[in-house]
Amino acid sequence: MKKISLIFLCLYLFQANAEFVRAESAPGATLLGGLVNPRLIHWLKANISPATQLPYSFYITPEERAGVYHNMGGQEAIEGVIERMMTHQGLNIYDGAVYQIVLAMLGDEESLARAFKLIDIYWNATVGDLHNIRAGHPENFFIYDPQSPKLVASDVMDYGRRGFIFRIINADGKFQGADPLDGKKFLSGFPNNSRLHWEDWKPVAGENAWVTMAAMHLYKKKYDNPVFGYPQDEKIKELALAKELARAAMILQSEIGGVRMAPLGTHRELLKDEKGLWEQGTWWYNQISTENNISWYSAFRMLYEVTGNPEYKVAMNRIEDFLHFMWNPQEGIFYQGATFRNGHWVPNREHFALDVQTWSIVCFGPGLIDQWFGEGTAFRIWQKAKEYSGVFDKHGNVLGVGFTGEHDRISIEWSAGGLMALQEIIKHYKEQSPALALEAALDMYTMRRGMEILLKDVSPTQSAYSYSSQRGWIPFGWNSHDPHVLSLASTAWIIFVDAQFNPFRLDP
Repeated sequence: MKKISLIFLCLYLFQANAEFVRAESAPGATLLGGLVNPRLIHWLKANISPATQLPYSFYITPEERAGVYHNMGGQEAIEGVIERMMTHQGLNIYDGAVYQIVLAMLGDEESLARAFKLIDIYWNATVGDLHNIRAGHPENFFIYDPQSPKLVASDVMDYGRRGFIFRIINADGKFQGADPLDGKKFLSGFPNNSRLHWEDWKPVAGENAWVTMAAMHLYKKKYDNPVFGYPQDEKIKELALAKELARAAMILQSEIGGVRMAPLGTHRELLKDEKGLWEQGTWWYNQISTENNISWYSAFRMLYEVTGNPEYKVAMNRIEDFLHFMWNPQEGIFYQGATFRNGHWVPNREHFALDVQTWSIVCFGPGLIDQWFGEGTAFRIWQKAKEYSGVFDKHGNVLGVGFTGEHDRISIEWSAGGLMALQEIIKHYKEQSPALALEAALDMYTMRRGMEILLKDVSPTQSAYSYSSQRGWIPFGWNSHDPHVLSLASTAWIIFVDAQFNPFRLDP
């Protein structure tokens, strides 16, 4: 009883930790039980394109932009120009999805209308100058099944058969652009054309899984009827879009159960390996991301719960098989993913992926993970995550986690995923293993406090969280930003944590 009392004391401390968020809120605010700072919601709704009303993934205050953009590379650095343009005007559709899920969680008419704006654009497959943001065949040469290239179409009017959405779109709907650092519009050597233009056309599985999840959250909020259940009207765009994207994902499901990272034709620079060169356009197709498949498992589960269609259950079971292949029993963690090499799929052992560990706990729950790999596994996964990626204070308290094997960089978004994993661990272990739950609760308390170092006030009514604590390369293919870059994903995930809302589930 004493141990359980300590747990509830620690949980009380975590609730008290949320009180400082509530205390700073507008008088009388009752948003989501009073535990979510309304200034975060205000910022999410304000950081949108005036041209399209789509959200931006990032925000930098005007006085800080020059310094931030300069740190992304020199004026003539092509990679720096592309990164600056994406940071300035880009919307990663995963970020858009967590934005939608927050709005669906709020549930008021105005928020639902905002969330539907993205559904409408994805369904219409066009925004502004971007006449086709869906990847298929033959118009833009993406192939999901080499045996049947026409199985997934690029025709924006071929409803139900279209492919994935490109992972990053220009939120202003612009194709041509300028370097935010100095305003130049031309650069010699820029890919395809010296006139600066949008240059990221990658239809990646993971981002599209989150679009599907967001569509299902919105569908549930708008259409779930306590008496009649879910309507199956094919004219409901949220459901139609989710089914269409899920169809493309199932076509990409490999022989080992995992959904491939992207279709054939997805561009990647030629890279040398020990035998020469990767063939351009095949690299993404020959990769399977564990994180992508955790997301697709959640998306398929939502569709199965709503439709009862057994094909989604089959897809879930196949992903479970893949995840067992990705389990590293020696380390007690999941591998980051797999690569097809020399006729076989082999685990990627080079880099530790923090989000794979925490998202597995949040998506599947500690009970199922322990059923798969032994009692206490979910808690031990979290311990390994801290060991690899934890950032600690001088007393040994964990303040946050990074992206990979590191101890000097905090990712707000990935730390929030850790906080949500801890919430799940506490709920599962508090009766059977109260000591583990207590340790998890203490980690949750110190981590949630640690996030506030990277909370920035944008105005008297708006606040947002930084993307990360420092700029640096992430071995999975992108740079983290310095703290001046505020992040839609970071802010949305902290809202999920404070509201105790699990985006991987449709549960109320």
